[in-house]
Amino acid sequence: MILPTTRYYGSKRKVVEKIWTALQKNHIDFNSILDLFGGTGIVSYYMAKKGKNVMYNDILSFNCEIAKALLQSPKGVFTETHALNLLERVPGRDYQTIIEDNFEGIYYPREENRLIDTVIQNIAFLDDDKRASAYYILFQSCMIKRPFNIFHRRNLNLRTAFTKANFGNKTTWEQSFESLFIKFARELNEFQFEVLPRTEISNISALNCDKNADLVYIDTPYFREKQSAVITYHNRYHFLEGLMHYEEIPNQINYEKVNREIKLGKYNEFEQKSHYIEDLNALLSRHQNSIIALSYTSTGFPSVEKLCEIIVQYKEQVIVCNLGNHSFALNHNNEDRKEVLIIGR
Repeated sequence: MILPTTRYYGSKRKVVEKIWTALQKNHIDFNSILDLFGGTGIVSYYMAKKGKNVMYNDILSFNCEIAKALLQSPKGVFTETHALNLLERVPGRDYQTIIEDNFEGIYYPREENRLIDTVIQNIAFLDDDKRASAYYILFQSCMIKRPFNIFHRRNLNLRTAFTKANFGNKTTWEQSFESLFIKFARELNEFQFEVLPRTEISNISALNCDKNADLVYIDTPYFREKQSAVITYHNRYHFLEGLMHYEEIPNQINYEKVNREIKLGKYNEFEQKSHYIEDLNALLSRHQNSIIALSYTSTGFPSVEKLCEIIVQYKEQVIVCNLGNHSFALNHNNEDRKEVLIIGR
């Protein structure tokens, strides 16, 4: 199955087919699935394509808009013309310059900051059936123009002083927003559904999500045993999350950090290594009546064995499925890392 490329750290795009196969081989029968840590919606999208009733959830609101674009926005409603119109300032409309004023030299050049200011304010005037698609196109464009596709560092200099490196692509970074908007409008239209699937989307804490489904899919952030500093998903994507609350940004910037992290949407669940087991127990307790499928890594902390000991307290049978080696393109130190799926039923 061809899937959208959403450029999200930890995306299951490369392993979701293996997840499906593991569920089928172990005769896991389900009609509905709750995707608790939905991210940019790849697992939910795949399951919708397979005809399942999908409940998507994520604590970050920008992720929910990406999911809405893929799962709940009809094909053909948002066009390339709509996308390009977002880049133009409408005469008579007052525009704020929050990104241009506060993030010069951090993530994008001044002219691109000004365009982001323009687009995010134009999106607010769109009809409901177009808004999620517009967010999708903006967020994909913002990510692809960033070294590493993330925002945890002030590193615009990697673009401006680029010579030669073993990562990144200056040609990609320097594509205009206009060309990227056309690219992503076409790409999104390719993947949107002709007939919308049965889906629900929620934007709440996974620990507070009380939706019921036959299968609960869990893909928490991973920790390494010898990891000291933790880069959270909020650290990586605070800028995009901030855009969802555009007018609040000036009062929510952490000026003590050189990358001016936006504090909006900051959370703690499954982002603290010391609390992971406590959080996982709370999650499993809430979903005792559902089949559990937990994506994990062979090099994670706690260990796979420890997780099995926890899950067996709630489930009669625990199965560990080895999905094979899986390393991230930006991290060459994890080539021996294996992706696993832990099933509890």
